[in-house]
Amino acid sequence: DYDKVMPKIAELLKSGGKLLILYMAWLPDEDRIAGASEELVLKYSPKWSGAGETRQPIVIPDIAYEYFELEDHEEYDLMVPFTRESWHGRMRACRGVGASLSEEELNKWDREHRLLLNKVAPEKFEVLHYAALAILRKPFS
Repeated sequence: DYDKVMPKIAELLKSGGKLLILYMAWLPDEDRIAGASEELVLKYSPKWSGAGETRQPIVIPDIAYEYFELEDHEEYDLMVPFTRESWHGRMRACRGVGASLSEEELNKWDREHRLLLNKVAPEKFEVLHYAALAILRKPFS
């Protein structure tokens, strides 16, 4: 709840203090492995809202500007290393899988995702992500 947290963060920071907001996501339309995994998540959780990430600046809620000034922002691509097992764990941890599926569905997804990775991914690989950051500064008083 941004309306509650922004004033509290502003209270904690001294004049000129900074708040760093970070975000990172894989790019399913540009990375074959991420795209294939995301398609499987959508097969089991078609209403999952975390799908289809694209490059974009971090969204700063309007309430933040009542307490902070945007000092800087940056967006960039990076390759994140994975093994089949670590990527499988990363995908299982997404809310479209681990937080949404029944135990039976999770077991089916688990088997299907492991088979998928055996087809589309070498044992070690990298997944294209984008990262975004925003530095907010509490005005000097």
